[in-house]
Amino acid sequence: MFKFFRHIRQNLIMENKTANYFKYAIGEIVLVVIGILIALSINTWNENRKSKSEAQFQLSKLKDNLTSDKEQIKNAIATDARYIKHLTLCVRVLSNETEMSIEDFTKNFQFMYNTLSFNPTQSTFESLISSGKIELIKNQSLLDDLFSYYNVNNYTAWDSSLKDYTRNIFGPYLINFDHVPNPSNDSEGSDFTHFNISKFAVPSKTIDDYKNNLFIINALRQKILLFEGQKMQYLDLQKEIDSLIERIETELKQ
Repeated sequence: MFKFFRHIRQNLIMENKTANYFKYAIGEIVLVVIGILIALSINTWNENRKSKSEAQFQLSKLKDNLTSDKEQIKNAIATDARYIKHLTLCVRVLSNETEMSIEDFTKNFQFMYNTLSFNPTQSTFESLISSGKIELIKNQSLLDDLFSYYNVNNYTAWDSSLKDYTRNIFGPYLINFDHVPNPSNDSEGSDFTHFNISKFAVPSKTIDDYKNNLFIINALRQKILLFEGQKMQYLDLQKEIDSLIERIETELKQ
């Protein structure tokens, strides 16, 4: 009988040892799993922190590019306004609203040869596209508007029209009509190349010659229209740039 109870006792001890072993093993597994989860959590946190840091850096660069564009477009709008002012004065002279010497008229008329275009700073955006880092920008609405800003360019039609009209239509005509006004290196229209037209056998045209030339009159009106249309597009673009900068600043604060 004693042996029987001893045998039972031994079995119970073995069962307790086995149970304790399983408990210990399960505890070890739980601790390992918890450790893995903590490690993964820390790794994920680090990766998210790095991604956010990189996103902030890229957004800051985009903001710098847009700030540069803002200054460029501001200057372009002012230049458009100046060109329109000079050419409108020419129209007033040809329509007998204002009197002016041929010398002063030419200084204003020479802006007919000028063109203007806007070239956005795309280095950061193009780098984000080529590297695949564009996915760092999580704000989909902002991302869509950045794509629109860099790819949907309504102003380019006006830029191209100005160049095409000046180089292909107006320029060739005026070369055969009169001495080409010398380009200006400042807002006053100074003749920095110092050509003396009076020394040539072919005399320059008079104010009346310009007044009686329908092509010149229409060309002035067309060029003013193109500059005004371009200026209008640039003003819209200026608002778009301001909005993008403001939204990027909001992202940077988060």
